[in-house]
Amino acid sequence: MNTTHRTAMNAVLGLVFVTGLGLTAYLIADSWGGLNWLFDFVAGVVAGLLALLRGPQRTWPVAGGLAVAAVAIVVARVADLPQEPGPVTALALAVLVGSGIRTLPGPRAAAVAAGGFTVVVGTWLTALPDAAGFTVVTVVNTVTWLVAVALGIALRAAGRAS
Repeated sequence: MNTTHRTAMNAVLGLVFVTGLGLTAYLIADSWGGLNWLFDFVAGVVAGLLALLRGPQRTWPVAGGLAVAAVAIVVARVADLPQEPGPVTALALAVLVGSGIRTLPGPRAAAVAAGGFTVVVGTWLTALPDAAGFTVVTVVNTVTWLVAVALGIALRAAGRAS
């Protein structure tokens, strides 16, 4: 992938993150009131920046994104905030997981997939008392993780074939 292509892709991804952050903040403020949107916004900004800083063979943005999502789940639950990770954090984490699976050596790629799965399980566990775990957040996090793993594996295999 050349630099121009990567820059254009990151510009579009950044625009999606900014739009998603604004929309999510508005929707949380409208439904929860007060400053309850702020935590999701900060988690989304940090995860989004880490996704934009990803690169081949870079473990630290992936590890950081997984840590942000895991901490967000716990803090949101303890502080009685909207369920985390929110949509932008989930998308950023999917980009990081897919990229990590695609580019990192086998054992680290497997650890990235497992870390992403742990975040998904944590999301489901925080939603279990409500609606048997089925919330928009749990479904979005599960689907984005599944797509990230599938695309990461497919792109990894395609890279080996060429």
